[in-house]
Amino acid sequence: WWWEQRAEQPLLPFDMLRNPALAALFMLALLSGFSMFAVLFYAPLLFQGGFGMSPQEAGLVITPLVVCITLGSIINGRIVTRIPKPNAMLYAGFALLTVAVGGMSVSFWGMSHVVLTLLMLLAGLGLGFVLPNLTVFAQQTAGRTHLGIATALLQSLRMVGGMVGTALVGTLVSERYASGVANVLSADSATQWLRQLADPEILIDHDAQAALLSQLHAAGHD
Repeated sequence: WWWEQRAEQPLLPFDMLRNPALAALFMLALLSGFSMFAVLFYAPLLFQGGFGMSPQEAGLVITPLVVCITLGSIINGRIVTRIPKPNAMLYAGFALLTVAVGGMSVSFWGMSHVVLTLLMLLAGLGLGFVLPNLTVFAQQTAGRTHLGIATALLQSLRMVGGMVGTALVGTLVSERYASGVANVLSADSATQWLRQLADPEILIDHDAQAALLSQLHAAGHD
């Protein structure tokens, strides 16, 4: 901070962060990275570990998310230059992403694969609308002087958001899962099995599942 404030050509010009428009775009980049990586990492685990899908089924359901990010970027490029208010595409992208994440948060075991696939499609399109527009808007707002660093900072903040999102969602998933398992075992007077069941990895490790289930049945538990 001390050196960059005095450098004639700073690597990170802090006056960019004092620009309200750029600061808003940087925050949106952070949030979009948070959402994208949280969904990319944990939706397949939810489908496979929580909803009992096979790895192939979970892969098929999640595929539209990845494909539609590219498709959304292509559609965005065709539309954004032809509408009077390009910001509308950013709003549309975040709206689609919000609907998809909201739908995922209320999804349940037994929900139609078609509905889950549609949610992944909406999330992909939303991210496809958001990600390129954030870059273009930041470049336009920063001007030629800060064009390179604004682009680099935007991408870096997206990655930071992704790391924070993955860590926070992972912690939340683990804590909620362990808490739910403890409640179920307590109700069945089987808390001695908590150590083996407290790690969510048991949900996708079929060998460990088979061994544990045989022990539970032998002890008279369902």
